[in-house]
Amino acid sequence: MNKKILLLLGILTVSAGVLAGCSNTNSPKDSETSVSTMQGDVTEDIASENTSEVIGKVEQIKDFMFIITDDDNVSYDFTFEEKPEGLDQIAVGDTIIVTYTGTISEVDPFDGEILEIALFSDCTDNSCENSSGENQSGYAKDLRSSGITDPYVNPEVTFSNLTSEEDQSALCEDLEKVGITESHIKDYMNYVNVYNETAPKSVLNGWNTLDKVNYDPYEIAEVWGEKYPEFIGVCCRMSAFTLLRDDLLVNNTDFEKTAMNLLAFDSYSYEMMPTKYMTDENIMAYENFFAPIPTSSSTDKEVQKKVLEQALNERGVEFKNSNLKFIALVVHDTTDESKPVLFIDHAGVLYEKDGSVYLLEKLAFQEPYQWIEFPSEEEIIKYFDSKYNLDISGTMAEPIYMINDQLF
Repeated sequence: MNKKILLLLGILTVSAGVLAGCSNTNSPKDSETSVSTMQGDVTEDIASENTSEVIGKVEQIKDFMFIITDDDNVSYDFTFEEKPEGLDQIAVGDTIIVTYTGTISEVDPFDGEILEIALFSDCTDNSCENSSGENQSGYAKDLRSSGITDPYVNPEVTFSNLTSEEDQSALCEDLEKVGITESHIKDYMNYVNVYNETAPKSVLNGWNTLDKVNYDPYEIAEVWGEKYPEFIGVCCRMSAFTLLRDDLLVNNTDFEKTAMNLLAFDSYSYEMMPTKYMTDENIMAYENFFAPIPTSSSTDKEVQKKVLEQALNERGVEFKNSNLKFIALVVHDTTDESKPVLFIDHAGVLYEKDGSVYLLEKLAFQEPYQWIEFPSEEEIIKYFDSKYNLDISGTMAEPIYMINDQLF
C-alpha cells in the first residue's frame, strides 16, 4: 500500500478510532493463538484479554503512530494516544515484534491497544516464542549488527568512512584502475556524500580500527528522517550493483520469481531516490540478479551450496570483472517454512592493491559506507561471518559466501 495513504489512514484513526471495528479477523501474519491465560498471578481481566503478535520492519515513526511491513510486504499502521512501551528503543529499519490487542488490517484503522514493542534482534533462543510456544524462525536477514558493537577485532584492519576529499580521490583512482566507468563511480560517490552530509555524527574522519566503530542507529534514523522522510537510503546490494551494474549479468531470465518481497525496500528506495541514475533496464537486471532462489529446508550447508551453484548456472549468471569482485553472504531464509529460499543478505565489492585486499561496503540503508583494508580475502570472510551470521532460529543452514562465482 502506498505509504502516503497509510499515513492518511493513521491520521484519520485518531479521530475515528471508535468507528474502526470494520474487521474482526486478524492478519494471517499475526500469531494465530490468542492468550487466554497468563503465567503467574495476573488479574482476571488481563487473563481474558486476547493478545496477538506481529513481526515486521519499521518504515515510519510519528508522534501518534508507526508503520511496519511484514515479510509478505503487507504494511500495518499502529496508532496510539500514549507512547507505548518500547517505542523509544526502535528506529526506522529495525525488525520488531509488536504485542497488541484488537485487530490489524492493511486497509482498516487499528482498533486495539499496543501492549509492548521489542526489537526482534533482542530475542534469545527462548525469548522469541509466540503464544503457542512455537519459535519465530527466520528473520536473520534483518538482524545484522548495527555496528554498535562489532565482534570482529583485528588491529591490522583499518577502515575509512570516506569523509575526506583525499580518501574519496584515492578510491576513485582505484576504481578506475579496476575497470569501473567514470559515470558509475560518480553515481557511487554522490550517495557516499548524501549519506555523510545527512548523518555527519555517525561517521569518523580518517582511518580507524574497527573497534572504534560506534554507529548509533537511533540517532541516524532521527536525523535521516528529518531530511529524507520518504527516501530510506541505499543498502549494501544497491551500493555494490551501482559499481558493477555492467558486470553482473543474468543471461537466462526465464525463471520463476519467488519471495521478491525480500527486495521490496530496495525497490522502494530506487523509487524515492532524490537523484536517480538507474534505468528501468538496470532495475530489471538488479531484480534478476538478486532474485531469491527456491531451496529445501535442509540445514546442510553443502546441500545449499549445490542448490546455489545449480541456480547460478541455470540463470546464466556471469561475473565479467575479475579485478573488482562481487562478494556476498547468502543466507538460507526459512521465514516461510513452506517456501525456504537462498537470498543475498549482504554484499560488497573487493579488489587487491599493494598486497592488501580492500572491501567496499554499505552497512545498511541508514548506516555508513566503509572502505576497509584487509590482509586477505580469508579475513573478509571472517569479518562477514562474525558480523552477519546471526541465525537464532536453528532452522537455517550456515551462510554461503560468494566471491564472484566462487562459493565458500
